[in-house]
Amino acid sequence: MASFRICSNCFGLQVYPYMGFMTGQRYQCQECDEIMVMPIEFESTEDYLAFLKVQSPKKFAELKAVLEKKESDEEDETN
Repeated sequence: MASFRICSNCFGLQVYPYMGFMTGQRYQCQECDEIMVMPIEFESTEDYLAFLKVQSPKKFAELKAVLEKKESDEEDETN
């Protein structure tokens, strides 16, 4: 699995190169509009969830609810 980056301000997943790297290696979060030089990078979803559980329990709870709903929907489709 490829690594992915998150925002160091809001811990959101929507982090993209700012102005296509025309300004150097900067990233912008599309959730909070923060512009950063060093986003946080993870190798796996499990690492990201463990990080969120400690750093942002509210965001962790929201994401966990979404993942559980997705899993239950997939189980319903297979039955």
